[in-house]
Amino acid sequence: MKKKLLLSLLFSMSLLGATAQSEIREHVVMDHGNRAVRADADVTISSPDLLQNKQKCFILMSKKDYYLYVYEVQGRDTVMLARYDCAFGLRVGNKQMRGDKKTPSCTMQKPFTISQIANASTWRHDFGDGRGNILAYGAWFLRLVTPGHSGIGIHGSTNNRESVPGRASEGCIRLKDEDIKDLKQNYAFVGMKVIIKSEKEGDLPFEKKAMERQGIKRLRNFDARTTLTNEKIQAAKLEKFVPKLVETDAAAMEAAVGEITKDLPVKPAAAERRRTNTDVYPAE
Repeated sequence: MKKKLLLSLLFSMSLLGATAQSEIREHVVMDHGNRAVRADADVTISSPDLLQNKQKCFILMSKKDYYLYVYEVQGRDTVMLARYDCAFGLRVGNKQMRGDKKTPSCTMQKPFTISQIANASTWRHDFGDGRGNILAYGAWFLRLVTPGHSGIGIHGSTNNRESVPGRASEGCIRLKDEDIKDLKQNYAFVGMKVIIKSEKEGDLPFEKKAMERQGIKRLRNFDARTTLTNEKIQAAKLEKFVPKLVETDAAAMEAAVGEITKDLPVKPAAAERRRTNTDVYPAE
């Protein structure tokens, strides 16, 4: 666990260094004929070694910060297992009708659920942008039960990778293709609870405690009072935005971390699992 956390911190430090000269913010770009929102990419965190019981995992998404998190309830604690960049619907707000290009939101008390995990590797879609009927979903489509709406799911970003993180979809949630594979392989299951917070919602108490306790840093934590509205997106000057994150050689970085940590004592597993957070979800 120490090694993984240190690796995460080193990656985050490289990110912060790369973006120190410019403000981390939302950018409005033209994406295949649509005004879309882009943000600087953050590193993926995935720690399946911390998983104790998959059936106690749940997904929580931040429409404000463009993250998808996987948490697990472990006794009286909530542990973050994974964090992925994601993209939501082109338009801000809660979904009202088919075709409004908004991603639905829900509450902790009334979460969505995964109803199906389908192989989407051959699925195609015509976005009406001139590219035709193209591969678009990555390897997997995690179909969600979203009362009042249908066809919403979590999937990959084949042919649309540059749209993650940000706003670019017709209402679904996009992950990078490698991240949808990781989510499906390590954490997702039919019946899993999924919470999608609105753009105005910040971190919940258990999230703050988990990130602080686990030493997890993040690139994006926008102020809900100043994030882009639909009106601001339409009025904004278009940018030629290039994400500040440069792909890092993960193998080389991990090897370096291994050299740094080789002499560090390893805590017993039981001690590693000892937690203090008592604000958990979902309730048993």
